[in-house]
Amino acid sequence: MGRPVGEAGLALIKQFEGCRLTAYRAVPTEKYWTIGWGHYGPDVEENQTISQAEADRLLLADCQRFADAVDDPKNCPPTEELNDNQRDALISFTFNCGVGRLKTLCKGRGLPEIRDAMALYNRGGGKKLPGLVRRRAAEQALFDTPVSGQTADNAPAPAHREGVAWCVEHGILTGDADGDLMLTQPVTRQQLCTMLYRFAKLADMV
Repeated sequence: MGRPVGEAGLALIKQFEGCRLTAYRAVPTEKYWTIGWGHYGPDVEENQTISQAEADRLLLADCQRFADAVDDPKNCPPTEELNDNQRDALISFTFNCGVGRLKTLCKGRGLPEIRDAMALYNRGGGKKLPGLVRRRAAEQALFDTPVSGQTADNAPAPAHREGVAWCVEHGILTGDADGDLMLTQPVTRQQLCTMLYRFAKLADMV
């Protein structure tokens, strides 16, 4: 068994899934029935009922399955760069949207682009659904939330070590007052402009 979902991710999933102890179909055209905390699949039968303890057990098992998917670089190439809150946000996304959409979301994107693209997955039956809009916004908010007590974010993933070292050495990438480079945090447009300006000065372009 891999690393479980964090408390923040579990709370977010519970908030949006809700718990129903009798099988139901959220959408009439769905192939399978749903029960408990959004547990969906061929093992759920019409008119089936379960206890709260069973619903909680199914939730943890489902969360582990989707946590393992997020931790797999085949599904999420920058998985090693995720902090705990970013990981939890993607676990919630995958719980709701599936592993296939996780792969599509992460393919060819860095963390800031992944965070922004999450908002695109807000439709059902060809229509924008308010519940999905709220869920994506909550996942993005969690993605953006710094991890309490987290140590300095100064360890780049192996594929990025050389580039990060060069940028730090030449003053293009600098940390905060505590020396935290915040390597896995999203970059704002104004921060990007500052880094491009530093590079331009280094290259005698300005």
